[in-house]
Amino acid sequence: MAGILIKNGGFLRGILKQLGAEDWDCNWLITELTCYDDCGWEGCEKWAQECLFLSNRELLHDIGLRNMQFVWGILSAIPANYTKEQVVALHLPAFSKDENGESCYLADSFRPQHPLAFLEIMSEDSSTVTVIANDMEPLRPLFGLAEWTEDAELSNRRWHELLRKGLPLIKGCYPEDNCRDVTRMAKVWHSLYHHRPDRPICEDDIRAELLNMLETERKNRHG
Repeated sequence: MAGILIKNGGFLRGILKQLGAEDWDCNWLITELTCYDDCGWEGCEKWAQECLFLSNRELLHDIGLRNMQFVWGILSAIPANYTKEQVVALHLPAFSKDENGESCYLADSFRPQHPLAFLEIMSEDSSTVTVIANDMEPLRPLFGLAEWTEDAELSNRRWHELLRKGLPLIKGCYPEDNCRDVTRMAKVWHSLYHHRPDRPICEDDIRAELLNMLETERKNRHG
């Protein structure tokens, strides 16, 4: 089980080329779709839908032609020997949340959501793309992309380590504050650990950053 996080604006042409998708014998189930450039060109109408089932040739043709921006979408690559009826009769991938309200894409371990898929591409809010497979080997070419890439599972595990170490520190730094704890942890993450996968998650660093944030907020409140 593996995933690669790509700092990408939702454009898939380079990702599919790096993966060698032109050689795949598959179809694509696309769910939760929102994309730009869905009008004014031949064949564009389908991209205004929320759910699609396309051949690999159809997908690569349109992305090769337009390289439209995927704002949201989950693209599941499924061996071509399965029919559309077989595919849609099973679980349809979605941006679901667990019992704690956390996105399924923040899990410590990934596998494609659709039980027949051998690979999944998730575009999130025109900002990042996560590519998921049952093992890392087919994903390794993505590390050759020009954009920022990192191991998505490792990044999620580091986020959860930050929560485990950082959440107990918040009340000591903000005893009278009612701000959501996870919101503060997200700010700490972006200040200390975002795009810094080699930096250890350290309680002393977290505490210092929380106190620095508190001091900055006090100064801003009092001018």
